[in-house]
Amino acid sequence: MLSKKRLMANNFKSHKIIFWGTPEFAVPALKFLLKLGIIQLVITQPDRPAGRGQKIAVSPVKKYCLENNLKFLEPDNLDDKFILALQKYLPATFVVVAYGKIIPQNILDLSALPAINIHPSKLPQLRGPSPIQTAILRGFESTAVSLMQLDKKMDHGPILGQIEAKIWPNEGYLALAGRLSQLGAQILEMKLLDYLNGQLNPLSQDDSQATYCQLIKKENGKIDWHKSAREIHNQIRAYQPWPSTFAKLGDLTVKIIKAEIVDKDLAPGEILFGREIIIGTASAALKILELQPKDKKIMSATEFIRGYQKYLSLKFD
Repeated sequence: MLSKKRLMANNFKSHKIIFWGTPEFAVPALKFLLKLGIIQLVITQPDRPAGRGQKIAVSPVKKYCLENNLKFLEPDNLDDKFILALQKYLPATFVVVAYGKIIPQNILDLSALPAINIHPSKLPQLRGPSPIQTAILRGFESTAVSLMQLDKKMDHGPILGQIEAKIWPNEGYLALAGRLSQLGAQILEMKLLDYLNGQLNPLSQDDSQATYCQLIKKENGKIDWHKSAREIHNQIRAYQPWPSTFAKLGDLTVKIIKAEIVDKDLAPGEILFGREIIIGTASAALKILELQPKDKKIMSATEFIRGYQKYLSLKFD
C-alpha cells in the first residue's frame, strides 16, 4: 500500500505550479512544492545590493533554485517581454509567497486557477506589506498564516485556510517569521491538492473587520523615550534586523538590539549606569542587554560601559 505522502504526491502529478517568491520566508513553501515534483518555473526578484558594503546579493529563493536545478526567471520588469518568456511554461497555477512586487492583473489572469498567496496574518487583519512586524509592534498575542486567492485588491481575496500561531512575549521578527514560514509550507500541504482539484470553498473576507499595515521606513526605528517601556520593547523586537531601533546619546548613534522591561522610576531617556544600563521611559524602564554603537560590533551593556565612559553622564535623545 502506498504511504499517505506517496499517494498525495502521485495525486499532484497532473498539476503544474509556477512559484513566485524572493526572501527566506518563501523557501519552506518552495521546498514542499519541489518534493511534489510539480514546479514548472520559479520567478524571483533580481540580485540587489545589500548590507553595509552594498555587495550584490542573491535572493534566498534564487539560491535554492541554483542548488536544486530549478528553472527560474528574475525579471527587472513584469512587461510584455517577460510575459512572452512566461507563456512557455503555461498552463500552470501561480503560488505567490512574498514575491516583493505587485503582480499586474494581466499576468495574474494567466494562472490556470486563480493565483494563491500565503500571507502571514489572520486576514482580514493586517492587510499590507509588514504584517509580522506590525503584529509584534502592536503587542498581539497571536497571529496566523492565511492561504488566499489573489484578486485586484491588496490582500483582499477569499480565504482558503488559516493556521493560527502564538507570539511569545520576547519573540522578535526573525524568530516569528521563521515559524510562520514553516506554517506556510504546512498550510500548502493541507490545502493545495484540494484547491487544485476544485474541492475547496473559498470564504470571502469580512471587509468591515479589515485592518492595515504600512511599508516600514528607516525612520520608523527611531526610539521615542516618551513612549512606554512596553511599546519600545515591542519596537525593538519588531524591527530586528531592519530597520533596527536606534537613539542618539550625545553625538553617538546607538542601536538597541535586545532589552527587557524593568520596574524603575526614571525620566524618559534618563540613564542609570552601574553594571547595567537602564533607561527611563514614560512608564517603567528598559534594561539594555545588547546594543551597537554606529559602525561597531554588537556588544553587551558591560562592554559598552567599559568602552564608552565619556557618554555615561549623558541622556538619550
